[in-house]
Amino acid sequence: MTTAPDLDPYLLPMPGPGSPVVLPHLACAVHAHLNGRYRDPVWPLAPLTENPSAARPKIHWENWPSCFRDEMRLAAWNLVNGQLRPTFLLGHGSRMRGRLSARHVHATTEEWKLLAAWLEQRGIRRLADCTADVLHDYGQRARDAGHVRGHVLKTLAALTRLWAFDQLSASPSGIGKPPWEELGIDGYLPAAGRSGGENATEPLAEQTIGPLLVWAMRMVEDLSGDILAAWAERQRLISAARAAAGTPAGRAALEAYLRPLIDSGAPLPSTHMKGKVGLAHQYVAGITGASFGQVGRFTMVNRLSAAADLSGPCPLNVPVTGRIAGKPWRPALDFNEAPSLMRHLGTAAFIVCAYLTGMRPGEVLGLRAGCCPDPVPGPDGQAGRHLIRGLEFKTATDEHGNHRSAGTERTVPWVAITPVVNAIRVLERMVPDGHLL
Repeated sequence: MTTAPDLDPYLLPMPGPGSPVVLPHLACAVHAHLNGRYRDPVWPLAPLTENPSAARPKIHWENWPSCFRDEMRLAAWNLVNGQLRPTFLLGHGSRMRGRLSARHVHATTEEWKLLAAWLEQRGIRRLADCTADVLHDYGQRARDAGHVRGHVLKTLAALTRLWAFDQLSASPSGIGKPPWEELGIDGYLPAAGRSGGENATEPLAEQTIGPLLVWAMRMVEDLSGDILAAWAERQRLISAARAAAGTPAGRAALEAYLRPLIDSGAPLPSTHMKGKVGLAHQYVAGITGASFGQVGRFTMVNRLSAAADLSGPCPLNVPVTGRIAGKPWRPALDFNEAPSLMRHLGTAAFIVCAYLTGMRPGEVLGLRAGCCPDPVPGPDGQAGRHLIRGLEFKTATDEHGNHRSAGTERTVPWVAITPVVNAIRVLERMVPDGHLL
């Protein structure tokens, strides 16, 4: 009796037309619902990342040369779902990863698409005819194209990865081995230039960031109460309107509210919908208790869409407490502007958190409600500093050295000064417990 040989865990199965783009054991729960199928013309790569603020790239197969789509589709599926052998990685430096992030998968396939277009121009229509000699010519072309050394290195690494995954494919294309794997890569790279250690991005001018930060803090500390109250009242009116039944009392309240405005020629409460101005049905139903049907019939019977002055506000029954230069910052808070004000408030809180902590934008966007608890008083009765516990994404790796898209908790928490704590408390009032701020 003979024993079956152990299955090679690095060899990939052959996908079918209905196979998921990202296999279930690799699809991240937060984006798993976006997964596509092998036959689809567009492949979403979002299931490869758990980072809530990361880009969600896609592979659009219609943009590829038609003669290479089938072969490259299989190569891309292997790239998404496979992992290079540790023995292969040992000979390629510490920066070579067995599995790539969604962003790097997309960047790698973009390099493959450029190769495919170049091969087609040369009359080569299958990867088996892309021999080592052909890759030598392509490598020299990449070297001499005027790109910096790092850019060319990424191009050549992408082609090495295409060949390496072909060795693990259920249906190898037979693409040639890149010659730089045998001869060394230096001959295919432009001369090294000066290292760009300094950040080349221009900082925001003081005349810009100063007022921006001041007004972001003022919005958080002085105006947030009014905005949150307006949002809560808007949501209450929307819920009331949806739940309202058509009753005689609702019809009477609707008549009592709108008839005096119509008779006097006063502007009616209005809203913009799909580029058109109309009566604010949700608002009117919410404040009168009438049903949507009753508001709609009243609008038609009285020809409000054509004859009435539809330019009026939708004031909310919310007191204005915020002040600018000693005066109320709004005559009243409006039903229609509440969503916009909430977006501005969230943006203001983001600016405060990002500028006054030193976090990367993605780290701010990864914070969740509860990340900055109030400090517990020490033995002397004095409370310590507020600390923010969150995730870092850029350098997060798993036990195999691959990028960990979910991030890892930062070993040293950020210290939060009072304006940052205030911003976090405002954001925590905007989202459920445990959710992303």
